[in-house]
Amino acid sequence: MNIINENCIALLEEADTAEEGIVIAGEVLKSQGYIKQSYIDAMLKNFETSGPYFAIAPGFAMPHARPEDGVIKSGIGLITLKSPVSFGSANDPIRIIMTLATSSDDEHLQFMSKIAMLLGQKQMIEKLYECRTAEEAALLLNDNQEKEN
Repeated sequence: MNIINENCIALLEEADTAEEGIVIAGEVLKSQGYIKQSYIDAMLKNFETSGPYFAIAPGFAMPHARPEDGVIKSGIGLITLKSPVSFGSANDPIRIIMTLATSSDDEHLQFMSKIAMLLGQKQMIEKLYECRTAEEAALLLNDNQEKEN
């Protein structure tokens, strides 16, 4: 099973704020039919009320919301930012945003486990940031995820 669809990847996007980055990352999933606008709104509200808890590694953030906030089908979106932005986190500046949308709590934990294994691999964030095509990024994530299974 692939962890990400290359159509859900956008590289070297431009955002001036964390909120803009969250919206762009959400739009990638929305454009492919994974989430509704309400999910993007919920991710922004989570950031506003709970802060940057989802900035989980240096340079990497993974905003998400609850399944009932507008998940149509489970998926992961990924963007890299041309210029990193501040999320107000110890892991700033953020240059990769991976949006997680799952249809259940169990699925959320499964995806988080896979992502944690990927991020635990040496230099994975740097390798992702160096990708120049969506296909290259998808291959990097999917091939490494399969090696872990």
